[in-house]
Amino acid sequence: MSKITFTINEQVLEVEDGTSVLEAALQNDIYIPHLCYHPELESRGACRLCVVEIDGRLVTACRTPVESGMVVRTNTPEVDQAVRPVVELLIANHHITCRGCPSSGNCQLQNLMAKLRIDRRRVRRLRVPEEELPLDTSPPCFDYDPNKCVLCGICIQTCEKIHGTSSLYFLNRGTDTRVAFYGDEARCASCLKCIERCPVGVLLPKQTGSTD
Repeated sequence: MSKITFTINEQVLEVEDGTSVLEAALQNDIYIPHLCYHPELESRGACRLCVVEIDGRLVTACRTPVESGMVVRTNTPEVDQAVRPVVELLIANHHITCRGCPSSGNCQLQNLMAKLRIDRRRVRRLRVPEEELPLDTSPPCFDYDPNKCVLCGICIQTCEKIHGTSSLYFLNRGTDTRVAFYGDEARCASCLKCIERCPVGVLLPKQTGSTD
């Protein structure tokens, strides 16, 4: 495959043709916020966090292929103004109980907070008091914590790609949206890739119990 050259944050890079801006950045240790991206899945731009600036336009890096001569900026005020409020609202609506969480230390939301230097005091002011939802223990092979889910869709996409049809789906709409399970228990038990790929520790193997 042919190589193309482009610039990101004043750094000239060479990548394979067809590479997305997000992939190119990650390959070269340039951080772009993201939650719904996984290298083995189709990029859908669901989280809207990987915004970058190209020729004065804000675009999602995961859905934008690199072009020869392209100039990308990830750290402009406009990018920060687009991304930071989304991250802050995500964190405000996420029950931050990192102690005891199986993803603590390997959590993409923790990583986002550190990279963007999110002010926890500001986030607390944004939080809307909500009743804590119970752990969903109905799926046969894992428990689901709806209080921490960021609705990235990685678990649903993973199941669909591996098995052809997904045993997971989004239930309800808006702020009531949840991930729900239906399907073959045996198929689920032999896979569990959804747990492995969850970026924030929402899906818990049955033997781990609750994160509280």
